[in-house]
Amino acid sequence: MTLRSKLGKLSDIKGYVKNGSFVGIGGGWSCNKPMAIIREIIRQKITGLKVMSIVGGWEMEWLLAAGAVDHLVFSFLSLESFGLPPNFRRVAERKLIKLTEIEGCSMVKGLQAAGRGLPFAAFAGPKGSDIIKEAPELYKTVTCPFTGKELTAVQAISPDVAIIHAQRADEQGNVQIFGTSASDLDMAMAARSVIVTVEEIVSPEQIRTNKTATVLFRPEVDLVIHCPFGAAPCSCVPYYSAHLLQMMKDVQGLGDPKMAPEYIRQLIGENEEEYLRNVGGDVTKRKLSSLAKHAKYIEFPSTVSKEPALEFDAADQMVVSLARTIEDGDSIILGSFTPLAYTAYMLAKLTHAPNAFIVGYSGVDPLPFQLSFHSSEAACTEYAAGLWSMTECIEALHLRGMGDVEAVSSAQLDANGDINISWLALPVKDAEGKPTGQINPRAIRLPGGAGAPVVYGLHRKGVAYFAGHSKNTFVPKVNYITGTRYYFTDEERKAQGLRPGPLIVVTNLCVMQMVERGKWKALSLHKGIKAEDVANNTGFKVEVPSDCPVTKLPTVQELELIRKIDPQGIRYLDFMSGKERAVKLPSIIQAEWESA
Repeated sequence: MTLRSKLGKLSDIKGYVKNGSFVGIGGGWSCNKPMAIIREIIRQKITGLKVMSIVGGWEMEWLLAAGAVDHLVFSFLSLESFGLPPNFRRVAERKLIKLTEIEGCSMVKGLQAAGRGLPFAAFAGPKGSDIIKEAPELYKTVTCPFTGKELTAVQAISPDVAIIHAQRADEQGNVQIFGTSASDLDMAMAARSVIVTVEEIVSPEQIRTNKTATVLFRPEVDLVIHCPFGAAPCSCVPYYSAHLLQMMKDVQGLGDPKMAPEYIRQLIGENEEEYLRNVGGDVTKRKLSSLAKHAKYIEFPSTVSKEPALEFDAADQMVVSLARTIEDGDSIILGSFTPLAYTAYMLAKLTHAPNAFIVGYSGVDPLPFQLSFHSSEAACTEYAAGLWSMTECIEALHLRGMGDVEAVSSAQLDANGDINISWLALPVKDAEGKPTGQINPRAIRLPGGAGAPVVYGLHRKGVAYFAGHSKNTFVPKVNYITGTRYYFTDEERKAQGLRPGPLIVVTNLCVMQMVERGKWKALSLHKGIKAEDVANNTGFKVEVPSDCPVTKLPTVQELELIRKIDPQGIRYLDFMSGKERAVKLPSIIQAEWESA
């Protein structure tokens, strides 16, 4: 008697991924993306795809550059520290393919509905967001038959095939994930077929020695492919970090539509062995494996000192001010890797909020850790008390209204506290470059809100931060509402079962709060900043009281801790121009690479 093997090769994907297929792509951000399958789709010249991911960027940038996509379904697409994906912007702004933007929590709920055999799922969805108006075929407003409460219904989402990268599996198709995962399980449950690439094939006995890591079982999996470094250049913790030096090359190579086809052809080669040789071979593999082990946690200080610092910069003041929006015992959710916010979260936990509960990547309640482009994910996972998928975080904190803080930084914020992370408007110019007097509301495509359209309103506190306080950011009215704190007053929030809390904004000039919808007040001005500085750089009125205090100065200890948390000064990237960033970012990445 033998157990049926589901082990196959990359070339076998042609039995599941075909021209025109609807493909759900697992992984989150730049973590655990099934990049080997993405490259194989391109090698096999599969086109006309409808593709979807919860939060991503690299996988879509490759497929778009290769011309494999006809319909893109997304909630957030970014190359993170490397900026907006150029091919995503190109196809969106020129209307070259069909786009469907779905809020991240809604996407999870739509997948769950399909996985449970239901036509839709109802939940406390993205109230007031223009995303709902953009996709009326997916969203409906329904009334709870028991409470009369108004809910958002999202249609079931069922891909033809889900492609996922995981850490381990046995030949029969039992799959284990013990690194960062988005909503891979929901995607697999919703899809008609499931393909999984894994770092290791292990015996059934080994699977059973760590059974709590098994998330997919053999009846749910159609094809397992042994593919070490199959997520590269993205990460697969604890095996290896993201190959950031290669990602920098990919941004350039994929960004020019004329050059991209040849760049892709030469880089991916005819198989994965050739691709891995082209990106550095065994030397690169050893480096990436080493970098994933560079995780460092930071010990709590034995005492907390209040001695004020005499010298500090705008970044220090912002980090400290943002940290002080966090109270002891708050639940903090980390989104994509945003160094300034991450530094503030760690600082709060190391000083005045040691009982803050942090969830980031897939790590639950990690110890404070040192920031690094290559090892932050590994640290957040290694020093965590447990692991959650993105879905588990959404359900445990976001949708229950149990989250306290997830600081956002959008392209625009208006007088009503609405945020825009979707589209920027620009004046239309004629062939000679002269203004026509018209406005193009869809001039610049932004990454999308991910779960912000929901969580921005559900979290107890609305917290936002902006390193550049200007009228370009603080506008009278956003041209596209990605997210809004729809229920704002204490009474409105209590009536919806939500906890009341403030909407606070921290900038390089001040700390301010929306005290009523459309009415703002400065809580403090940073050292050296005057009331007119805020007025002249804000597109709506902000009351600055005559007795407005100076923002509490950083302490000597806080500055020392900031430098422990972020020794390479990654947080300063938020304050740099594009040219400055283009010089600083590669130097940081190169220094980390050479440390391995």
